[in-house]
Amino acid sequence: MIIKSWPLLGLAGIIFVLLTPVLVWCVSSLVRANRSDLVVSAGFAREQEIEIPTAGELVILVETPRLSSDFGDFQIELTDKETGQRTLAKYSYTGSQGAIHGLDTAKTPYGRMSIRAPGAYTVRMNGLNPAKNYAGYRVLLSRPYLGRMAFQIVGIVFSAAGMLLSVIWAAWLAGLMKQGP
Repeated sequence: MIIKSWPLLGLAGIIFVLLTPVLVWCVSSLVRANRSDLVVSAGFAREQEIEIPTAGELVILVETPRLSSDFGDFQIELTDKETGQRTLAKYSYTGSQGAIHGLDTAKTPYGRMSIRAPGAYTVRMNGLNPAKNYAGYRVLLSRPYLGRMAFQIVGIVFSAAGMLLSVIWAAWLAGLMKQGP
């Protein structure tokens, strides 16, 4: 094994070491932020009262089993009990492009609402089938997440690709890989 360039081999090692904490930070912040973005989670019911503990912009999502297809039938009406202000959220194909798909569930955005002050809200679900069991369905209110998630995913891809390329470069510099004819 003949080392082509010790300084470049050291540079490849430094790049790998510098990108490792970036990758760990991006992955851990993605997981941590996804958990902290959720403000309210409630099961499906024709009408129920929820307490929203924070003010600001919220995304209204419906969490369904991964293979369900009836999520387009629902309409969610949120009414501020203090002011009477109503927000109607319903499924739209263009709005659903920010859906999050997990192994066994999918979270589909239905709309956004602005909360001026924390308080009690009435949630009315329209479009429920009385014969169906909605035990695996939930209404979620979350802080906006798409911009943050996109930035973190790009960070994960770039740091992982940089680490992989530095390993390949180091292997080539160490003579473990031969250049083709």
